[in-house]
Order: sequence, then structure tokens, then C-alpha cells
Amino acid sequence: MKTIEHFGVKLISRSKGFKLTRDEFAIINTKPSLPYSESLARRNGYVDEQGSAYSDSWCAEYRELCLKNFDFNMEYFSKLDKAAFDDALSSFLSQYKKFVEVTNLNNFNGVEGYYIMVLDEYKQVYIGKTDNIKKRITTHWSATKSFDRILFPMYAWDKSVFSIDFFRALDTTRIFAWKKRQDVGIEAELINNFPSQFCTNRIGGDVTNALQAMGTIHRR
Repeated sequence: MKTIEHFGVKLISRSKGFKLTRDEFAIINTKPSLPYSESLARRNGYVDEQGSAYSDSWCAEYRELCLKNFDFNMEYFSKLDKAAFDDALSSFLSQYKKFVEVTNLNNFNGVEGYYIMVLDEYKQVYIGKTDNIKKRITTHWSATKSFDRILFPMYAWDKSVFSIDFFRALDTTRIFAWKKRQDVGIEAELINNFPSQFCTNRIGGDVTNALQAMGTIHRR
């Protein structure tokens, strides 16, 4: 079993590697994580009337859309300008001077605040808030997005923003953190003040329910 250290954290390779790959993207899972959908039922998306599982045909069709979204986003990332991305990040950090660069996440174990995960290869950042910066970031690294939540909104393969949970640990090349008690409005401000083309947040900040999430959804 392969073990490496990244930002002071020991990583153990399991089912997925340490970097995002197309082969391991959108692995089919027939178990629904979303509520029963009449529209999905009309598309023969379920194996029964109760919606206890997705049909094989729907899963195959949906995975094709997910892979189209993967290719769409990879092409999108490739067209972004690296110098413009670096300038945007530098300008942002000049505006929010309380962010410090993180070299060892162990120093942020149990620390409340805001964080920026930088994915230089993709010219993207993710901005979040948490009551434990180390735990939240390492959770992103090991997370697996439910199959039926890969596209957001569902079927919008040419608009769906890549979730931070699609990326793996080594895709994160820099981390910045701001030790601060969470206040309403700050996360939304931070996300809104970073150029959207370089931000992989799917929704706006300070969202507390599904209705708010849909109202702040980001699109490519």
C-alpha cells in the first residue's frame, strides 16, 4: 500500500490514486442519493416504481454525460491563462491579507476559519469555511461525490462546474488559510470577489439550504 506525505499529512492510496483521472471519474452506483423524481421515472431511470435503484440503462446514459462534462471542463481549464490566474490570486491575497500560506496542515488541526485550495494545474481555486481547517481539507481529498450528483444541475453537462471533491490530494498545490471565527457573509464575499472563471465553487458562500444553493449556483 503506497503512502506519501502532502502538506504534512500522510496519505494512503486506496481505491483512487492521488490525482484526478478520467478512468476513475463518475464510477456508476445504482443506489440513489437524491429524492425520488417523477421526471427520472418517466425516463425509465429506476428499476421499480419505488425508485429503489437506478436502471443500468439510465446509469450508462448518465455516465456518458458525466464524461462529456469531464472533457468539457478539461478543455475549459486548458484555455485559461496561467499568468492571469496567478495575478488574480495575488490580487486576492493582497486584498485579504489575513490569509497565510499553509505548509503543514497539522498546524491547522482544530482551527476554525476560511481556506483556499489552489489547483495550479487547472488554474482553479476553491474557497471554503470550516471549524477545522485540516479536517475539512483532508475530507475534500478523500471524498467521493455520489454518482447521481456528479452533474449539478443534473444533465447540464455543458454548464456543471467541477466539484472540489472530484480532485485528489496531489491536485492541491497550494493552500492558504485565515484563522477566524466564522461570520455570516464572509464566505460569500470571498467567493464573489474571486474571478469566477478561476473558481471551482459550485455555489455561493454561506448557503444553508437547497433553495439558497439553487439561487447561487455557478455555471461554466
